Amino acid sequence: MNTTAHPKRSLPMPLWLQGSVELALVALASYLTVVLLLVAVWYTNGFNSSGTLAGAVSVAGHLWLLVHGVPLNMNIPEQGVFSAVTGTMSLVPLGLTLIPLALCYRSGRRLARASYEGQFWQPLAGGLLAYAFVGAGVSLLSTNDFFSTSPVLAALVPLWVAALGIISGGYAESRSLAAMIGVNAADWVKKFSQYSRWAGSYIWALLRAALVSVLAFVAGGALLLVVALFWHWDNVVSLYQTLHAGAVGDLALTLLQLGLLVNLVVYSMAWSSGAGFALGTATSVDLTGTHVGVMPSLPVLGALPHASEPWGYLALAVPLAAGALGGWWFFREGENHFDEWLSLKIRFRWLSWPLSTLGLAVLTLLPTFLLTTLLGWAANGSLGLGRFTAIGPHPLIFGAFSAVLLTAGAMLGLGLAHLLVRDTSGELERFAQAKPTREQKRTARAEAKAQKAAARAERKAEKAGADQPDAAKSDEAAPEAEEVAPENEAEDTASSEAEAEAAPETEAEEPAVPLHPVVKRPKSLRARRQKRLEELAEGTGKE
Repeated sequence: MNTTAHPKRSLPMPLWLQGSVELALVALASYLTVVLLLVAVWYTNGFNSSGTLAGAVSVAGHLWLLVHGVPLNMNIPEQGVFSAVTGTMSLVPLGLTLIPLALCYRSGRRLARASYEGQFWQPLAGGLLAYAFVGAGVSLLSTNDFFSTSPVLAALVPLWVAALGIISGGYAESRSLAAMIGVNAADWVKKFSQYSRWAGSYIWALLRAALVSVLAFVAGGALLLVVALFWHWDNVVSLYQTLHAGAVGDLALTLLQLGLLVNLVVYSMAWSSGAGFALGTATSVDLTGTHVGVMPSLPVLGALPHASEPWGYLALAVPLAAGALGGWWFFREGENHFDEWLSLKIRFRWLSWPLSTLGLAVLTLLPTFLLTTLLGWAANGSLGLGRFTAIGPHPLIFGAFSAVLLTAGAMLGLGLAHLLVRDTSGELERFAQAKPTREQKRTARAEAKAQKAAARAERKAEKAGADQPDAAKSDEAAPEAEEVAPENEAEDTASSEAEAEAAPETEAEEPAVPLHPVVKRPKSLRARRQKRLEELAEGTGKE
């Protein structure tokens, strides 16, 4: 009996199971982060003396769902000096949303490395299914008499965070749609015509330019928030001192404000665009002034702008500069095929360039409007407390104001790029050349006619050369034909002499034909000889 030990071969984990494990761990890690934050608040007596650790953990579960966008229903009875609270909290702390999003992004990269080409959908489907089960479980386990969430919404709404993180991480790792879904985009694009590919490249470059503009606008909003915090730093510090929360309480309060950091950046963007934002019903914060009334003692609110100042309108330069950056990027991308097409159709550059820029502006409005409206909608919500039921910018108004300013900035950036950056592309110069004049068209037609005449003469010469061997064969078959038809010999001799006399005249009249002329015989004689030659070739000639 063979007792040799062989190493055990382990089977690889199925991709759907690996995706389920990855996303379950992501959900657990992000949930524990929120639990630690709420436990710190409970430890500093942030939930009043009646709060318990179990209650803090339950609130942490609901906050974890709120981070993913699940509305939280509140029904808190009156307690001492605190009045009853009944409402729905829908304001998502987008800063805390970045935690599960970053973890899902990391898992997406890992799953992309573990997947073969075209199999990325398997861990994606398994992971999303596991994330949905975790969301529904957290909703059921955290529900109590005061806070509740819908299990169906808890299972479905958090999937946008998981899907966005996994797909973006997988694409960042593979850098190819073929590796993710098994479809080669390059082969698919090759099926279209060149004009369709140019149009697709133009639209794709325009969408990326719009994304560049919006990202630059987000960076500008973050810069405005930092400037406001430093400018009103004394108000922020005084609010911290007024609360007397202690070291742990101040830390927990700071972490909660960091959870609202992304929301505050969007509010800064809305303020700089002129659309403004609200911090409750019948409140407004915009370039014309700040009207908010009595606000809670949240330190970051000390950075709100005061009465309207003339220099405040300089904030409009933020979206304009962001749009200019997108327009500059679009010029450097070199995919402005609409401008090239107009250069071919319109001879005057002073007219074609403004029209192409106007077309770019019209096409840029839609993607910038959609992106900024989405940001405004994500940062808008309700606290479900008193008058704090409308917080954030109005999504449509914010999107419209931002789209107009970003588009104007894109036109400005494109114009500056044309003036300041020297174009070294030979292809653009070829496409932008003026239309030919009438004289150039007339010359081109004359050259084409001469080429056709030369080709016609060449074909005639080739035909004459092909008839020459036939004449030689006829001379070889002449002795046989003389035996059959001796009476035609005199006619042949006379015909040959007549052709010899006509040859010089033909050469003088048609000097362009370099080869031997075609010998023409009377139709009747030529027909009889051709018929007889065919009979001799077939062996059926008569004696």
